[in-house]
Amino acid sequence: MRPTIAVAWPEPDYLSSLKRAGATPRELDPGRDRLPDVLDGCDGVLLTGGADIDPKYYGVADRHPATKPDPLRDEYELALARAALARDLPLFAICRGVQLLNVAAGGTLVQDIPTERPSTTVHRLREPPTSTPHTVEVVEHSALAALVGPASRSHAVPVNSRHHQCIDRVAPTFVVAASAPDGVVEAIERPGARFCLGVQWHPENFWRTGEFHPLFEAFVAAARRTRQSS
Repeated sequence: MRPTIAVAWPEPDYLSSLKRAGATPRELDPGRDRLPDVLDGCDGVLLTGGADIDPKYYGVADRHPATKPDPLRDEYELALARAALARDLPLFAICRGVQLLNVAAGGTLVQDIPTERPSTTVHRLREPPTSTPHTVEVVEHSALAALVGPASRSHAVPVNSRHHQCIDRVAPTFVVAASAPDGVVEAIERPGARFCLGVQWHPENFWRTGEFHPLFEAFVAAARRTRQSS
């Protein structure tokens, strides 16, 4: 049984990761797929990377010069994330996706790390896509820890990184699951949810080699259980 995963603005690596994990992606079109009705036929939601999120959505009037939002995408994906959270659909959020998830649930963002949180940690290295400029410290006993290594202790995991914004205040009902060496939040999760995890790096770029395949496997397994219970 292949669960259906709703995904908007996908690039090929996201689709390949979902398919390899046993899911059928459903690519959403904001002009055609109305929310929340489109989720009636979906078993999970993947939020992907992309443009910055307009700070007006987390209560900040002044936009940093480096912030370049996509109004249509912001509006559609915030509604998508909130609808998925309301239904407790399995949800996996990547890069922009974790930032958007945090905002949709009531959290805030740092608009520009280099000017607001300067450090020696490299958070934006575009090429090659699988380069790992820093590690993240995974919180012991977190759901993420159980997927990337020994869940009984904290440990460092090398990750790729292509972002200049990050989570500031974590949304209510969410907890930090991983952080970079400079303290930037790199993953959040929602305890008690069927599956609700967001990571700041790009695990989809490793679909050929499988370093982060367990993240997609666990997400798709949760979506499969949701399908079976409906």
